[in-house]
Amino acid sequence: EELLSLVQLAGLGERFPGQISGGQRQRVALARALAVDPRVLLLDEPFGALDANVRRDLRRWLRSIHDELGITTLFVTHDQEEALDLADRVVILDKGKIVQQGTPEEVCRHPANAFVMRFLGDTNALKASVVNGQATVCNMTYAADGLKDGPAELLFRPTDVVWSEDASKGVVATIQRVLDRPGSRRVLAGTTDGTTVEFDVSPDFAKAKGDEGFVEILRPRLFQD
Repeated sequence: EELLSLVQLAGLGERFPGQISGGQRQRVALARALAVDPRVLLLDEPFGALDANVRRDLRRWLRSIHDELGITTLFVTHDQEEALDLADRVVILDKGKIVQQGTPEEVCRHPANAFVMRFLGDTNALKASVVNGQATVCNMTYAADGLKDGPAELLFRPTDVVWSEDASKGVVATIQRVLDRPGSRRVLAGTTDGTTVEFDVSPDFAKAKGDEGFVEILRPRLFQD
């Protein structure tokens, strides 16, 4: 009963598995794991079969349980938000090898390579050419300190873009579509090299398909293979 209370299932101890929800069954599984007083808890995709809203609620609840009990927990997931919401430290693997580890802030703000940046969330990519420490991307140039001459990729998040009318500030682009979201709008715009980039704007963004302007990239990141 103490464990059921801990996992917020007090009073449901007599129910059969078919009488509780998927989220409640995951709580029961955690209670069973905690019953042996483990030193380390391994959770392998525990929320994989649940819908998005239940997953979100459970991972926040799981974090509160972790903080209360202080048990070292190894949580395996392919869901980036789960990892970032739950972890004190994140370890990212590519083809079985660790490519970066650190706090959620470290891996989000300073991705080690293009794979990490793409893995952690929506990412735009533009082809770049590096010469003498400068990367040319369409009509723009960006500092490329430390990169060798040759091809590169410029990556950036949809949240790191401002639509501009100033030709000196961004990559030339033409709006292809504007998609509405509950608290924002998502713009798809085509650049002169044929790439489509996506970025988020406020709900009152007034531009439409066919309008031309410039994609100002606030936090560009350059990577080479």
